[in-house]
Amino acid sequence: MARVFSNTVKSVRRPATLIVLISEDQSGWCQQFSEEGYDVVQIAYHPGSGRIDFDDTFGSVQKDIDADVDWALITYGVRVSDLPLFGSAIPQGLKACVHFCPAADRAEDLLLRFPGGEHVPTLVHLSHKQETLHASLVAASDPETFGYTLSTSSFQPIHVHTYPAVPPSPPFPYLMKAPASVTAGEKSSADPYVRSATGLSYTRTLELLKRYLGPHYDFEKLWEKHTYYEFAERSSTKTMGTMVAAPYVNHVPTMTGGVGFEELSRFYKYHFTRDNVTPPDTELIPVSRTIGADRVIDEMIFKCTHTTEIDYLLPGIKPTGKKLEIALVGVVAFRGDKLTFEHLYWDQASTLVQLGLLEPKGLPIGGIEVSRKVVDPFGLPSNTLMEKWAKSEGLSID
Repeated sequence: MARVFSNTVKSVRRPATLIVLISEDQSGWCQQFSEEGYDVVQIAYHPGSGRIDFDDTFGSVQKDIDADVDWALITYGVRVSDLPLFGSAIPQGLKACVHFCPAADRAEDLLLRFPGGEHVPTLVHLSHKQETLHASLVAASDPETFGYTLSTSSFQPIHVHTYPAVPPSPPFPYLMKAPASVTAGEKSSADPYVRSATGLSYTRTLELLKRYLGPHYDFEKLWEKHTYYEFAERSSTKTMGTMVAAPYVNHVPTMTGGVGFEELSRFYKYHFTRDNVTPPDTELIPVSRTIGADRVIDEMIFKCTHTTEIDYLLPGIKPTGKKLEIALVGVVAFRGDKLTFEHLYWDQASTLVQLGLLEPKGLPIGGIEVSRKVVDPFGLPSNTLMEKWAKSEGLSID
């Protein structure tokens, strides 16, 4: 039985296809991938349910998708004996394979090759308990064993990752809801190791898929549009227009922000973008920026004069009129071409010291020098808060 989840990203004109072997009750992951810009064919799969006839399955859904496109295979807990039957040749358009906790012991059972002998790019996510398969995959990923030479511009075709304290069965993503299926206020009881493994494996999967299938989004441009609406136009409506239907923002030191469209819209309209919240002389000075498969990591300096009550940064603190410089890191994640969440981190102790609200004497905290050293790491001394630092001066470092 096959079910189609059509691409939901309007900017993606001709989406690639993902064929996903997963149980019926885990269709949220198929919806998740469709919101990344793919047409998704869900094949209802349970271990031992039988080998998949690719031609019959793909043929049954061709009327719903563009069959003449590149595609990838994603499996969850698949048995080797159930892997799709491709016949004597790899079907046209296959670009990559991703397997979550496959029931196998030998790497060669999972690794396909193109007619020319090169490996189909493959990513395998394993529980730490799958030691035999892990060892086999590590050996198989050695280029010396390929039988062909990778060009200097080629990516390593075989990747394997193991995740601690998660089960191989059911595959660990089954133990969490797909983010696209989570609603505001819904609590999750997922184990921290499961949450970590699911998030990391999802990002790694997107990295492989986007490398060989696309789509490629200009996250830097999308993030800059979002911040322009926040700080320049100060439009809560336009800011929310850059985000998914159920986003969230967490300013970690103060736990301000919001979860879900309604709460976050309220936060932006009344506690962030209003003229009397953010000081008019606010500056965001970039320090570094990293662009990943589904996120932007921004390191920056937030500068202002504390002339307004900044709800999101210093809730309840009346204006002090003092200058403020804060080293700040933002983790900004995307689903498709929309922001899905923001985590913002800064040194709240340094912030309070600069405003005269916290006495630093006797505490391992600093003031404005904390942000200044981020900008000029060689120009300011290290270890000024370490009393024992002087004791190691002149001692051997061999």
